[in-house]
Amino acid sequence: MEQNKFKLTWPLQLLRGLLTGALVGLLMTIFALSINIVGKINSSYPILVFLIPGGAVLTTFIYKKAGPKYRNSTTEAIDDINNANRNLAKSQVQDSVCPQMGFIAYIATLITHITGASGGKEGSGVQIGLAGASAINSLETKLLKNESEHNSEYYLMCGASAAFGALFSSPIAGVMFGTQFASPKTTRLDAWLPCTISSFTAVIVSKLLNIHILHIPTIIPLETSISNYIIVALFAVIVGYYSRLFCFFTHSVKHLCQSKIKNEYLKVAFPATILLILSIATYFLTGTFMYNGLGGSLLSDIISGKAPQIADIMKLLMVTFTFAAGFAGGEVVPLLIVGAGFGMSFASIFSLPVSAFAALGALSMLSGGTNLPLACFALGLELFGYSEPTLLFLATSLSFLASGTSGIYNHQTKPY
Repeated sequence: MEQNKFKLTWPLQLLRGLLTGALVGLLMTIFALSINIVGKINSSYPILVFLIPGGAVLTTFIYKKAGPKYRNSTTEAIDDINNANRNLAKSQVQDSVCPQMGFIAYIATLITHITGASGGKEGSGVQIGLAGASAINSLETKLLKNESEHNSEYYLMCGASAAFGALFSSPIAGVMFGTQFASPKTTRLDAWLPCTISSFTAVIVSKLLNIHILHIPTIIPLETSISNYIIVALFAVIVGYYSRLFCFFTHSVKHLCQSKIKNEYLKVAFPATILLILSIATYFLTGTFMYNGLGGSLLSDIISGKAPQIADIMKLLMVTFTFAAGFAGGEVVPLLIVGAGFGMSFASIFSLPVSAFAALGALSMLSGGTNLPLACFALGLELFGYSEPTLLFLATSLSFLASGTSGIYNHQTKPY
């Protein structure tokens, strides 16, 4: 019976993955291009940094008018995936994970990057991917009238896979992300086919449309040896604890601002003003706003060993006050930059290869922050081009274990 059911459903799963991947690949290309354009505008007109407090207030106003539920749409999607057997018709998830959510995330992230706040884009990109997948799910429900089948969880996993895969041009990492981000405790093999089709399709479409992705300099990997195993193992554990600090610090500062200030606009204006002060201070010290914006060039400089030794600390501070100020974007690229900066400093202190430890630090930090070691391992191979898989796997695994239950995604089903 189960075998016959599989024969009947796998073509539909393939079609779902194909349609979701094609749509999300297009959406991610438009999104990445838009972020690149507003980032260049900000770089051309540095005075826009003075709009940071206004941008924080405007973002809060948009979410207030649209509805606060859109703030936590990724969390709602995680809940939907993890609670697929409930009555979805009465679920709040169906109100928040929708096409409107994607548009709001798009506009809010443009505000983040036009003002020069220090945020990423992958968090919003995943939300846009979820929104696109939700739109196709709604279309299928109307055409086939299959409300009772509850396919939304598969569409959401496909949307997340496609978005992550396209934004990093990493289809394997996209599959791992989509099938695991809601519940690192289990890999959703029942969604493996549509997520694979969705992620690979999105990457192909986005590449054909010349999507803008992070540029990673050439990395010379470490050789496999007993001494390197020991060094990388110790380093990964330290980075795992650093990822705990990242999550604790960013969440604590935001909670402090939210709890101590009553007015909802002052709650974001205060940390935004601190962010502005930090930005101006950085400019006077370095002559650039290197810690503002997405940070792609900063990541390249870190891997090449050209960035300041305190790059990870400065980026951590800037990111902390960016998200305390309510800006949209995501923590994925900030985690990569902070981890890479720590890896660069670690390598410099102990006279180790900078590019190798910057890459291992970036991926280890991301592994600890997302609780997704397999996705980060795949990302290291695909995006970073780290060709020594055993040390990379060791780093992402041990950092994940050392990070404990902390993470950037709320309501994940933790493995322990």
